[in-house]
Amino acid sequence: MTMQEQLRAALLAANSTPVPPAHDSSPAPVTPTPAPVEIPTADVAPTAPKLTIKNLDEKAVLVQVKRRMYSPYKHDAEESEKYGAGNVNKHLFEGRDNRVKEAISKYTTVYNYVKDNTVPWTTGVELLNITNYMEFTAGLRPLIAEADQAVEDLYNNWDYEVTADLNRLSQIAAQKGKPNLVNPSDYPDADTMRARFSIEVRYMPVPTADGFDPRLGITDEDKATVQKQLDDASANASKHVLLQMMKPMENAIAKLNVPIGTDGSVFRESMIENMVDVSSRMAKVNLSDDPVIAERIKDLQSLVSVYANNTDVLRNSPTVRAKAANQLDDLMSKMRGLV
Repeated sequence: MTMQEQLRAALLAANSTPVPPAHDSSPAPVTPTPAPVEIPTADVAPTAPKLTIKNLDEKAVLVQVKRRMYSPYKHDAEESEKYGAGNVNKHLFEGRDNRVKEAISKYTTVYNYVKDNTVPWTTGVELLNITNYMEFTAGLRPLIAEADQAVEDLYNNWDYEVTADLNRLSQIAAQKGKPNLVNPSDYPDADTMRARFSIEVRYMPVPTADGFDPRLGITDEDKATVQKQLDDASANASKHVLLQMMKPMENAIAKLNVPIGTDGSVFRESMIENMVDVSSRMAKVNLSDDPVIAERIKDLQSLVSVYANNTDVLRNSPTVRAKAANQLDDLMSKMRGLV
C-alpha cells in the first residue's frame, strides 16, 4: 500500500461512525469522592523577564576622525573670468592611475571604515559600541598605516607625478588651444603636499546628565535637556541600524521583481553579499537594549544565509525569486514599524 493509500485509509478510519459498545446491565462501580484540595486565595502574579537597560555611556564611546588631504584642484583665473558666473577649477592629477588618487583613496578607506562600524552622534563624531572597541581599533590601525605609507610613497615620487600631470595637461592645452592651462606653479612642493595629509583619531567618553561638576550649579531643567539629547541619540542610533539594513534590502527586492530574461534581471552575488555585510556590521554597532531590534538583525542574517549559497536559483527560478522578494518585503515591513 502506498503512502497516499495509507493516509486515505487512516482518514477514512478516523471519519467512520464508531460502533457503540455492548449493553452491560451490571451496576456501575462506585468511585470514591476525592478529598477537596485547598486552593490559595491570594493571586500570584507571573514573574516578567527583566530587561536590563544600560545608560549610553556604559555602552559606547565617542570617536572623532579628523582627516585632512591635499586637494588636487586649482583655481583657473582665466577660465573663471571667461565664465563670468563663478569660479572654474582645474582638476590636477585627473584619473585614478596616479599616486595622488591612491593616497586619497587610502584616506577615504579609513573614513568609510569608521562610518561603517559606528552610528552617528553629531557632525564629525560617531558612537562606537564598547564591546566592538578592540576589533574596531585592530582593524583601523593597519588602514591608517596604509594611508600614511601611500602619502610617503607619493612624497618620494612627487616630482615624477607632477611631471606626468604637466604632460597630460600639455596635451589637453594643445588640443584646445589653451596654453595657459599648463602652469607648474599650480603644484605645491613635496613638503607642503605631505603636510596637507593627516589623520587623527580621538576617543572620548559619552557625556551623562549627572556628569557635571556640582559647583557649576547646573539646574534640573538643564540636566533634563542633556538627558533628552542622550535619549535622542539612542533613538537615532536605532533608526540608523534599521535604515542601513533596509537600503540593500530595497535594492534586492527591486532586482528580484524584474522578470527573468528582461533588461536588469540578472541577480548578482553582490546583492546577497551586501545584505550579509550590513547585517553583520549592524549586529556589532547596535546600541539598543530593545530585543525586537536585535531580533530583526537576526532575522535578516538568517534569511540571507539561506540564499547565500544558492544565487543560481535566484537567477533562474521565478518562483524562488518571488518567494525571496516577499520574505524580504515582509521583514522590511516589520523594520519600518520600528523607524
